[in-house]
Amino acid sequence: MSVTIRTCLVITCTRCGEVNDECQDVHADTIDQVRDLFTDWQWSTPDTPELCPDCVAHLDCERDGHQWDDWHLLTALRRRYRCCQHCRAIDGQEAA
Repeated sequence: MSVTIRTCLVITCTRCGEVNDECQDVHADTIDQVRDLFTDWQWSTPDTPELCPDCVAHLDCERDGHQWDDWHLLTALRRRYRCCQHCRAIDGQEAA
């Protein structure tokens, strides 16, 4: 019988607390394998994933503004709404 030691990593977003980008378990032998698994995260240093993709998108929109799609009407509720194509934020208001 042989024994192999594997490192189990818990990657946590420093902004929202999201863990492992919806992966159950992350096992990696090298930091390069971690980078391959978390390419869509923002890394504060080459060895430290810091922000999950959702937080990166929200911070992009805070800095640069939302990328709103067209308004959609909810006739029964007399409201209209639109969604940001980048961060999925929703904006709504009473319809005229």
